[in-house]
Amino acid sequence: MAAVSSMRFFNHLLRSIKRQIREVRGPEDDEVEAYYRPYSDFFRHRGAVSVEHSAFLAECELSPLVLVGDFHTLDQAQKTFLWILDEMGKNRIRPIVVLEMVLARYDTPLLQYVRGKIGELEFLEQTHYFDNWGFDFSHYKPILAHAKRWKLAVHGLNQGQSLSYRDHFMAHRLKHLRDRYPGQPLLVLVGDLHLAPTHLPRELAQVGFAPPLVLFQNSESVYMRKLRNGANPSGWFRLGGGRYLVNNTPPWVKMQTYLTWLEHGGEALCQMYGFCRRGEDPEEAPDLTDTVVRYLDALGNLLQIRPAPPPDFEVYTFRSLEFLQDPYFRRGAGRRFAALVRDGRSVYIHKHQILYVPELDLNRTVEEAMHFLMHRGFRTRSSPTAFMGRIHYYACGFLASKLVNPLRKTPDVSQMRDSLSSFYSLAREKDRIKLGRQTLVFSRALEFFRLMKRPLGLARLELEPMLLADWKTLYGLSQQIGYTLGLWLYERFDRGELSALDLRRYAFEQQDPLLFHDLRIEAEVL
Repeated sequence: MAAVSSMRFFNHLLRSIKRQIREVRGPEDDEVEAYYRPYSDFFRHRGAVSVEHSAFLAECELSPLVLVGDFHTLDQAQKTFLWILDEMGKNRIRPIVVLEMVLARYDTPLLQYVRGKIGELEFLEQTHYFDNWGFDFSHYKPILAHAKRWKLAVHGLNQGQSLSYRDHFMAHRLKHLRDRYPGQPLLVLVGDLHLAPTHLPRELAQVGFAPPLVLFQNSESVYMRKLRNGANPSGWFRLGGGRYLVNNTPPWVKMQTYLTWLEHGGEALCQMYGFCRRGEDPEEAPDLTDTVVRYLDALGNLLQIRPAPPPDFEVYTFRSLEFLQDPYFRRGAGRRFAALVRDGRSVYIHKHQILYVPELDLNRTVEEAMHFLMHRGFRTRSSPTAFMGRIHYYACGFLASKLVNPLRKTPDVSQMRDSLSSFYSLAREKDRIKLGRQTLVFSRALEFFRLMKRPLGLARLELEPMLLADWKTLYGLSQQIGYTLGLWLYERFDRGELSALDLRRYAFEQQDPLLFHDLRIEAEVL
């Protein structure tokens, strides 16, 4: 029974994260969807036999071409590639390192960086890294550091353009490198989707390559299938035909890293705000409490709160869900908090002094640090009072994250209207179904702001029709309204219309989200 319950939990968690990704990204691109299908079909019909990693390494030592799948936002994917480099080095094998993260035409700055002739900033600028790749550079930096230390040749692989054209280009690029370095193995880090048999491997065969050794990473299909069957979903698996799979990260964690990247914009924020913990041991787990304390100190300085409260709290992420085993989370408000975790949301649970964030990302960690400072928990009921309390909760959390990270975004009123117009023009019914909840949230949020703009403001009775929705929609609505109010508060603060003292009073001395009832809403967008 417990296994069935856990399986239901993880399925729900994964679906929730994918829903949030769709809501941030919008409808799936037709080309990406068509490209993904052969990859998905391959794993759907492929058996996975558990093996030791030594089986893969034994073939790796003999293969002239090894393709390693990459999931660009998951640092564990790049760590696996680095581990393979280390293992090959132990056996005195010096591969040519080929990386999708760099366009092939930027081999010169790549070579200069690896040889120490230019620094990191020059390398990122000369390769136009953020324009052409944009994923967290700190994930890939150790690979380049290894190549520099062992004096390995490193080359770019990417070209841009369509996915299918990239396969064609990459195959010819690898053929060129094979001819340039006869007898030396090529070790390639390339997006996992490219490794489907009908994609890059087929193009390689057409330019004269023998079947390469392929390592996929973190297949959702295999992981969930193993989990359903009561087998260990983690570890190394042989897929047959020179193909292996390593599962070292649950699919909900993997997809959460992508959602976090979508929301943050990647490395630019890491560099600006130090989220990547530069200079620390990448193998050492971060101290979650210390990270939150740093944000608490920053908020204390911004809002002139002295002294900051002692760090009497616990921090949990997707990687540490054991706190849900407490009986508190099986009934009443605790059960609703567990549902929020399943839905991929961050939350501060005041009764237990728990800060929960799916990933320790800047925006949501600062949000929950702010809620801890406020000593005010999330209201789980469906009453108008609880609804308004949640709006205030979210407004303060967003405001705090915006103060720390001015680049954080949320749809404003105009963008919500544009999104609704785009939704109604969608041709595909499945896109309309998948984005239906977000559309309902936006439409009701716009109605809330329309009522709020009237001279007499918002009447309690007018809220009740808005609250006739399932709890996910209801919480999403209060979050969107709160985020929008938080954005307006920040903009007024940035213009000098509100002081830090005003913001402190708004967050800490009352619970009315409409305290500053003259929050400006431009008439032309309503």
